[in-house]
Amino acid sequence: MSEERKILDMIEKGQITAEDGMKLLEALRNVEPEVEEVEELETTMESQGSREFKYLKVRVLTEKGDTKVNVNIPMKLVKAVGGVLPHLNNFIPDDVQEDLDEKGINFNKMQLGKIIEALESGVLDDTTLVDIETNDDEDGITQVKVYVE
Repeated sequence: MSEERKILDMIEKGQITAEDGMKLLEALRNVEPEVEEVEELETTMESQGSREFKYLKVRVLTEKGDTKVNVNIPMKLVKAVGGVLPHLNNFIPDDVQEDLDEKGINFNKMQLGKIIEALESGVLDDTTLVDIETNDDEDGITQVKVYVE
């Protein structure tokens, strides 16, 4: 079943209002070109002989060697989120959007695609995005690392 049909069924069943359904349909139509752009970027990157990264990895390790967090996010999912991210403002309630604006958070201005492109093109020598060490009484030194592999 197509996404549009699912939205129309939700309106019909009263699960969402017609106004919310229209917003979803509009956002869905706006997202489809973004997905095409991501696929086009993938093709371009492959033809340029770029590295092929499979996962965005998040690791939190204690000084004792214990793993507190071990998350692998497929890069294809990261790319898809990058395509959808600018359209999130359509679904954020006005009061929440005001709070985000006050904090300088604007999903329309985030350029996740450019970060992914830089990682995959080999422009960056190191694919580590975040590397933090903290020290607490319970676990000693804890290392937080976010990288692409």
